[in-house]
Amino acid sequence: MTILYTEKGSGLHASVGKAGHWLREENGTWISSDDKAVQAIIDGYSIEQAQALKKAEISAHATALRNRVIAGYSAGELASWSLKLGEARAFEASGSARTPILSVESSMRGVSLENLVQRVLQNGTMFSMAEAAIAGVEGFHRDALDRCTTFEEVAAYDFTAGWPKV
Repeated sequence: MTILYTEKGSGLHASVGKAGHWLREENGTWISSDDKAVQAIIDGYSIEQAQALKKAEISAHATALRNRVIAGYSAGELASWSLKLGEARAFEASGSARTPILSVESSMRGVSLENLVQRVLQNGTMFSMAEAAIAGVEGFHRDALDRCTTFEEVAAYDFTAGWPKV
């Protein structure tokens, strides 16, 4: 049997390998460990699989950017940010909302609650805007991949544009 190879991207070759087979071109002819099994993998590899692989690359890039934004912060501190921001927003809106977390922190730091609230609001806005920008560009590129209808379009899609500088 002769392999009828169609270029479908690196994910196809990974699928062949994951199935325990190999595929390579030698002197213009595709050879494999098992022509029938490998041909079935080639034929069954879908555009959705190629898109999913490229989307995973996009998400990995977005994750790397997010990790740069939060570099130097512990998981414990990160876990408290939404709680602190909620307290700060409530305090800013009313001037008297209960702020159990921020009150303890301001007392321990020796700064006014008002000062800490402003700092939390400023930092919260900065981190929220960075996340919104990263998520927006990630979603833009993932949506663009959904509009690709050929393996060539998926393979050629360049997702490096538009990301925020972090």
